[in-house]
Amino acid sequence: MKIGRLNITYNSKPKAVARAGLSERYRAQYDKGASGKPVRKVFHQGENTWQARCKHYDDLMNEQPLAKQGLLTLAGLCVAQGVFTKPSETKPKRDEQAAVDAETGLKQVKEAKFQAYGMAVDAQFFVDKFNRKQRVNSKFCETILRMVKYGGCFWEITSAPEWSFRIAPMQEFIEPAEADAQGKITRWRQIVNGTTQAEWTGEELVLVPGLNQTTATWPWASSLLSGLETELEALVAMESSAKDYMEKQAWPYEVLQLGDSTSNVSDDDFDSARNEWRNRQPGEGIVTNVPTQILPGGTGSSPIRELATLCELLKDNVGDGIMVPGISKLYNSTEASAKVMTSHVMSSLGQPLQWIVKEYYEEYILKPMLEASGFSRKSCPEITFESPDTNKKEEGEYWTSLVNAKIQTPMQAAEHLGLEYDQAYWDQQLKMEQEKFEQQLQMKADNAPKDANPEKPKHIGLFNNIL
Repeated sequence: MKIGRLNITYNSKPKAVARAGLSERYRAQYDKGASGKPVRKVFHQGENTWQARCKHYDDLMNEQPLAKQGLLTLAGLCVAQGVFTKPSETKPKRDEQAAVDAETGLKQVKEAKFQAYGMAVDAQFFVDKFNRKQRVNSKFCETILRMVKYGGCFWEITSAPEWSFRIAPMQEFIEPAEADAQGKITRWRQIVNGTTQAEWTGEELVLVPGLNQTTATWPWASSLLSGLETELEALVAMESSAKDYMEKQAWPYEVLQLGDSTSNVSDDDFDSARNEWRNRQPGEGIVTNVPTQILPGGTGSSPIRELATLCELLKDNVGDGIMVPGISKLYNSTEASAKVMTSHVMSSLGQPLQWIVKEYYEEYILKPMLEASGFSRKSCPEITFESPDTNKKEEGEYWTSLVNAKIQTPMQAAEHLGLEYDQAYWDQQLKMEQEKFEQQLQMKADNAPKDANPEKPKHIGLFNNIL
């Protein structure tokens, strides 16, 4: 049966489908290691584990503070303003009954406005209460941090005795257990030391993937640190080598040289010099029967001048790869460029991460919870990551310019901004403008030269246009 562009197949057998003249809508699948199209895919233990990659990126983040600073800053930027909700809206039909203006005699058709769905305000209050109880601000921050560090984050959802969700612990031990023919995972398991500790269905455990999901990383996405292993490991090794180098320069060892090219050192002279060397105080010499010389220890080389330049190059590569500039870079740049860099990070990386978290949170947690609580899915509020009043100042300045230019009325501006229209105030303003205009006309008439046949001022039409 075909409904519009949708093909509905009742028999999935290829021959029956061909005879009926129908076609399957989706033919692509995730088929790992199988020769034919499977009805269900069961994964072997450890086939898609991400324990090694989680440990790898944990080590890089813990050992290199630049990577830690970049990932934490990105997660903080995404949820810096907090998590807000606004009720779902619908656009009603235009009012066909046009009202007739008593003064102009023109028909005024009411514009269609966005209104909230039924019980949308109650659903918003219900969700806000749930968000405060679940502490979604901190959970979203941790979710985004794991998405950019590992490539995904697991949410464990429960509906008994009440709806709740948490970030699943020991996520590095969770792996897919079973998937359907389209590659959607229907069952998860947690394997610790070869033993199954927990199992979930696809509705009880939700994977929030990061960006850049590939076949090699399936079902997770690529880490934001992918491709920066060389720079990060080199920085860690260079910092360790620099520590040993600075220690030798700050605390040089003293070396005792016995004899020279013209004299030999006997065993008795060596034992005597060793005892003297052990009993001496720092800075004192020793008395022996052979020529001696005290040499300073250490590396004996000049400082590596190119080390700072190389470290700066590696750090710049890490900063460019993470797309989050260091705080020192922002302070050393101008205020305008710092704002542009921060805005670029949020536009190209932060907002896509917010969209993913928002979509998964609404689809897998809020809508099922509202439906189970007696609400409609259409009443589910929309999640936003900025305050509703964030752009009020810019919008107010824009609409003020329109009102001053006589393009929009104050009532239209107040209605668009969601503000209360004060009729008495604007009536008073209109009266003051009228009196001021009349005073200007009177002053102009008084200062004009006297004429035998004075002409009446033609200002009535102009004043009506202003009104």
